[in-house]
Amino acid sequence: MSRTAPPSPPAPLSALVLQGGGARGAYQTGAIRAIAEITGSRRSPFGIVCGASVGAINAASLAAASQDFQAGARHLESLWQSLRSSSVYDTRTLPLLATGLRWALSPVLRYLGVPAPGGFLDHAPLGRLLEREYKPAHLRRAIRSGALHAFCITASSYSEGTSVTYFEGSRSIRNWQRVRRRGERALIGPQHLLASAALPLAFAPVALSNGYFGDGSLRLGSPLSPAIHCGARRILVISTRDRTPDAPGRSRPGHGPGIGEVAGHVLDILFNDNLEADYERLTRINRTVSLLGSEARKQTPLREIEALLLQPSQDLRTVARAHAARLPRAVGMLMRGFGALEADGRIESYLMFEPDYIGALISAGYTDTMARAAEIRAFFGRG
Repeated sequence: MSRTAPPSPPAPLSALVLQGGGARGAYQTGAIRAIAEITGSRRSPFGIVCGASVGAINAASLAAASQDFQAGARHLESLWQSLRSSSVYDTRTLPLLATGLRWALSPVLRYLGVPAPGGFLDHAPLGRLLEREYKPAHLRRAIRSGALHAFCITASSYSEGTSVTYFEGSRSIRNWQRVRRRGERALIGPQHLLASAALPLAFAPVALSNGYFGDGSLRLGSPLSPAIHCGARRILVISTRDRTPDAPGRSRPGHGPGIGEVAGHVLDILFNDNLEADYERLTRINRTVSLLGSEARKQTPLREIEALLLQPSQDLRTVARAHAARLPRAVGMLMRGFGALEADGRIESYLMFEPDYIGALISAGYTDTMARAAEIRAFFGRG
């Protein structure tokens, strides 16, 4: 007499978390190509895909291709390789000079009733790119097929002073509410992605149905939280900053930081500090939970969540400085006016979407990730 085998337990949900980084998002693309090669999986190994800022744009492309991860990785790399700075923001000389002049005269213009510009770069080209590239129908097909459990993107509300994570996915996922951050089910469109990627000061805020929004990294104090709320038991994080802090005295002797250098530090903090702190917090919680006995574990909602952080092995500012001459002329003039090009390459590393630099970042992401192939196989239980 035959006996029906008991059903296998569901595989632990793996999440991919992609944080911001402007042009450094190309590094994530190279890392994703390597992951596709290492896993060899047709269906995406990530049931949950979360992103903020440029990470939201990369996440959207991958989530929509969850039924064919290999094709999705190839398409994302091809998209990045086709980019120019003019694909993301207006690089024409006259509009840039006009915006710079409006910024300089904004106190006077405000007195005359003329509103100040929302950002010194016009992100209309990025908006058009997202309208062409983002495929909501593909995303919803992936969810219906079971290849995708959840897709999350985060934007920062200027109207409410909160971080809002918009998500689509399984009906089992509920909205959540925490201090100054919440998760909200929504039909995610290109405007949500544009809002998530709207760098403060660089790009104007984006209007959504419930107010004006900007870069998702701005108020995202817990970047791993959306993946956990959606049920992740394993989280792979791709950062865009190397792990080595600057040595003391790196700044030019006798000079205080100019506005361009300060702006570069703001972007660095915005995109990376919260991510690294949250990852450190997760590993500390895992260690604490591992020390608890079985009875004590029943008394706490905390659980161990396996995590793996991929980071550049080199300082991407060095890569940016090597390619800074490729910046569009008008953009270089604007950055030089702010003192950015006299700094350490930080701000151009986030704002330079030129082929040579993008190609170097893709190559770095691929090489760094392939060097950790054994860890990645073990992460997915393929060791």
